[in-house]
Amino acid sequence: MARPTVIYNCQALFVGPAPESDYNFFDYNGGPATNDHTPLVQKINRLAPIDRVQSVSYQINVPHTDILQLNQRGIVDRPIINHPTVDLSFDYLLCGTKNEARLGFNVNYPLYHFPYSGQSYYTSNNDVSLLSGFFEENKQKTTQRIWEKFPVNQYRDCKNIYLVVNQDGNDINKFYQKEDFLSPDLYQSIDPNAPNYHVISFGNCYINSYSTDGSVGQIPKASASFSAYNVNFDMNGSGFQAPGIETKSGTISPEKDVVIPRVLADEGYAALKPGDITLTTDSFSGLGVDFNKLHIQGYDISLDFNREPLNSLGYKFPLDNKATSPIMVNLSIDGIVESGNSGSLVDLISINSGYDFTIKVDPDGCPKRTTAPINAGTIPINTEVESLRYTFLGAKLDDFSYNTNIGDNKTFNASFSVEANPNPNYLNSGFFISGVLGMEKVEDFILLEGTANGIDQDGYYLQQETNDLLVTNLIPPY
Repeated sequence: MARPTVIYNCQALFVGPAPESDYNFFDYNGGPATNDHTPLVQKINRLAPIDRVQSVSYQINVPHTDILQLNQRGIVDRPIINHPTVDLSFDYLLCGTKNEARLGFNVNYPLYHFPYSGQSYYTSNNDVSLLSGFFEENKQKTTQRIWEKFPVNQYRDCKNIYLVVNQDGNDINKFYQKEDFLSPDLYQSIDPNAPNYHVISFGNCYINSYSTDGSVGQIPKASASFSAYNVNFDMNGSGFQAPGIETKSGTISPEKDVVIPRVLADEGYAALKPGDITLTTDSFSGLGVDFNKLHIQGYDISLDFNREPLNSLGYKFPLDNKATSPIMVNLSIDGIVESGNSGSLVDLISINSGYDFTIKVDPDGCPKRTTAPINAGTIPINTEVESLRYTFLGAKLDDFSYNTNIGDNKTFNASFSVEANPNPNYLNSGFFISGVLGMEKVEDFILLEGTANGIDQDGYYLQQETNDLLVTNLIPPY
């Protein structure tokens, strides 16, 4: 019997490079990205799933211009002189930082591959701007650390996004296979059922907004909205044309093949829980409330990229769709008041303090240290307990309010804002994200050859084997 409707279990969301941000595959031997996906056994697919997605919506807008003239009541013609726009939005449950990294945010995360054992990618969580990749002028600029097999693209703004529908109505991940280490996995980079997928591809996607919130009794979640230039509809998820377009001609970019990868099993957190969230600040005074005795009920974080499409004569689509500074990050907190505190509005205004906030998630049941996984040699693994951290430095108070009703608790609400400055010379204030990155159970190994810093790397590196490890792999997340 034919499937009567499309429901949530047969859909999945993937994000990958756009024309401005390189090709869709890496060769296992290392080096820059390539458009060649054969043979699949030697390729790493750069498409990555957005995990824990709860909803997806998209709207296609086709702007017509009515042509009128004297002597005629009706419309002469309705040409399209401005480019169509596509609005795409989705939300997901928080489960670490990998979704944010895949959206282009510059997050800090622990490293577990050779020769690291839990050290942070950046020395400090505020060593680099969260938005640095959105303001990179050289879209082909890459960096590569001595231990990295693949270059990291510094430009992280424009993406292609893919909504995949399994036409037989079954789960997308039903073809997950565990590596037996005795024979090559032919489907590491492609879902064997991909030829039967219906794929809705969104080309040249620019993020417009990002928000996240958590509250008592609710699983914390995040939302993202994008504007796109193009939509493709394909009835085959293997070797189809990428949806990215060339802005001058308005034609689809050539030589951008796409295959839908296999969805790997998750072994991390199903979702982060509200009981694991703590909100702290080192300086909170002058508002008439004792923050140490304020029972936090929820928080809301939001930022808007203030996009300004750059149009030009001779171009069918904008040359670029740059974010416009300043980009302000807004924080709203609310809680139940237990006791007040001394302070004065006059003093509050004259001092104009910058407040530091930390929203941290520390799930229970994740050991701080474990032994090396099987076949991984002597590589020590130090698991990162802190799954997610939002850091505000120097946030300014915008407003605060109190509310009291008969039969209810007295409540407090305050709103703060801070600029997310992409300039590396202004990182003493801003908004930063850090936490665990990788959570896939990737039973695979990579052959290590050669030396680095005088250390022999010959041997095999096991990406993950045990169920309780939260580890990253050698593939750049951006």
